Amino acid sequence: MRFCLIALMIFLITPTFGQLNPMGSVYYQNQYLINPAMAGLEPTLNINTALKVQWIGVEGGPRIQYLTADYGLPNEKVGVGASLYNESAGVINKIRGTVSYAYHLPLNNGSSFFDFGLSTGIVNESINLDKAKGDLSDDVITSFNDRKIYLDGDFGIAFRAKALTIQGVLPNLKRFFKRDVLRNVVDRSIFFIAAGYKIQTDNVVNAIEPKLAYRGVQNYQDIIDVGVNLQFLDEKLSLNGIYHSTNSFTTGFGANFKNQFSILFQYTTNTSEMQNYSNGEFEVGLKYTLGRK
Repeated sequence: MRFCLIALMIFLITPTFGQLNPMGSVYYQNQYLINPAMAGLEPTLNINTALKVQWIGVEGGPRIQYLTADYGLPNEKVGVGASLYNESAGVINKIRGTVSYAYHLPLNNGSSFFDFGLSTGIVNESINLDKAKGDLSDDVITSFNDRKIYLDGDFGIAFRAKALTIQGVLPNLKRFFKRDVLRNVVDRSIFFIAAGYKIQTDNVVNAIEPKLAYRGVQNYQDIIDVGVNLQFLDEKLSLNGIYHSTNSFTTGFGANFKNQFSILFQYTTNTSEMQNYSNGEFEVGLKYTLGRK
């Protein structure tokens, strides 16, 4: 029993952006999920939700669900947001809820912006006793479930100039300030840096957006992501692909209805270490935008 629980703790995936393969929607559909500075970029209300099933074919494989909402005030300088995130891996559950504040500083008469964002909230980790098998009085279970709910947060910045977006994030601030040494540290995100450039065209492909991301992960080598998102038919359809330096690849298809409701399907192959054990990861995401003209 003790060995199984320790093994599950080792494979426990920490916050969404802390995985070796994060939620695919963070790259294009819902950038607020990974960076609080991206909350409320426009004076609209954006509601996003997604489900990701990992390690398909492995019993007790990780599952992730999230719900986010962000809103831009009419002055276009302030954005607010909230997120609720839940994941399970075997018998271990994690729930994270945060609220965010972002300030969008206009530059060059409003042609570009410098964005700052901070999120804060609570995190609770526990073992689901209904799924545990063996001696439920084991000290490992007791000590894990006796831990208190704790505070955590993220800090992000971004620079936007027409088609260019450059951003950086320090997630898991509790770990950053070295106040998290007794908690899970495997696969925890240290930083996230990304740059994207959206090219508008008059061809069949309406927009081409390449993106390069660089992620630091604790106890693992840094990861590079190289991707591109293509939009068709007045941006009603999209195709995207992202290569990860973990030797995995994400491919996705999306549809946008009346510039208000969008859906995204993505599949990610496993990292090189897991390719012999499971069939990859599947994600579906929904987005609803209210107030866009």
